[in-house]
Amino acid sequence: MRVLVIDEALPWPPDSGKRIRTAALLSRLAGEAEIRLAYPTAGDEPRALEAARAAGVEPWPVRRRPRPKRGPGFALDLARNLLLGVPYMVMAHRSRALGRAVARVLATRAVDLVHVEWTPLLANVPESCALPVVVSAHNLEADIWARYHAHEPRGLRRAYIGLQARKVARYEREAFARATAVTAVSPHDAERIRALVPGTPVTTVPNGVDVAAFRPDPDRPVDPERCVFVGALDWRPNQDAVRWLLEEIWPRVKGQRPAARLLVVGRRPPAWLAARVAAEPSAELLADAPDVRPAVRGAALSLVPLRIGGGSRLKICEALALGRPVVSTPVGAEGLELEGGLRLADGAEAFAAAVLDLLQHPQEARRLAARGREQVLARYDWDRIAPLQAALWRDLVERDRPGGRVGSPP
Repeated sequence: MRVLVIDEALPWPPDSGKRIRTAALLSRLAGEAEIRLAYPTAGDEPRALEAARAAGVEPWPVRRRPRPKRGPGFALDLARNLLLGVPYMVMAHRSRALGRAVARVLATRAVDLVHVEWTPLLANVPESCALPVVVSAHNLEADIWARYHAHEPRGLRRAYIGLQARKVARYEREAFARATAVTAVSPHDAERIRALVPGTPVTTVPNGVDVAAFRPDPDRPVDPERCVFVGALDWRPNQDAVRWLLEEIWPRVKGQRPAARLLVVGRRPPAWLAARVAAEPSAELLADAPDVRPAVRGAALSLVPLRIGGGSRLKICEALALGRPVVSTPVGAEGLELEGGLRLADGAEAFAAAVLDLLQHPQEARRLAARGREQVLARYDWDRIAPLQAALWRDLVERDRPGGRVGSPP
């Protein structure tokens, strides 16, 4: 198979949930297909290009000037989007240069299938594309924007987010309907997508973990008072989670357990978030760590206090694979089948109570972690997951070839 993958950037280094998923799957699928990865870029690190090629993926960078993410230019883009029918996330990731490059490849039939690695990026695939197109839905973006809206207290900002939420919901439905097939990261998301677009085939390709790399270390000392939060800190749902943790949950924990410590680990923290963590004497920030495993292995608990989000959390699978117990909100654990393998708590008071209970009862925490690890090994190993996507690709390519089987893909 010859597969053209379209993404927003190279997924190396794999320093966020989305990048971890993409890098893990593509490196395993490279044995099944010739993969060319097209993406817009202002310039790449040589090490990222080397990592892609070492994984068996051929990078295809398309030069593009980056859009501003702050300041007057960003404000102007947000204002311009008011006049457009598509949401800002599509406007920001639609590239004329990338669209022209993709169109040239499609015209030569140099590939058998197009795989779009995030729903907004479908805007870079010509409507005239005659090849099978798979859209990877890492999240239901409409759900994320609805949750942004629900948790935004400021009037004008709330109104703008509400408008974006409606645009996202409309665009997402249209994108799923246009795709030949969609992959979802959980059965929950798959059912939601089927309800939105009954005519589009949906395959569940879960999020997972490299179980060979994420193993418990019995020789690693565990700080019985330390809790850890792991997440990309340039993603707004994680920013909201850390703010909520520090402002409403952590004071309740500290009030009853003064020795408790919090470690926040993640890439690209904004200045305001770094300052907020620094303002809490019992909290510490570890930014842009090349490897999160030592921080998680050394913590008594891994915390996932997400109020906004979609898809499923790789950080939960990773923590449990490392043998560390997890406390999560229902939103944080959404889409994962880990019955009895982690502690769920909704609301600041209940979340703090769950943290305190497991810190006070380490034996129960260990039992919970062991149960969770058992389920992760059975369900969320990347080596078990990658064949699901490979099978979908093969089926679509076979059906598209002359004389291929007749009928709908799975």
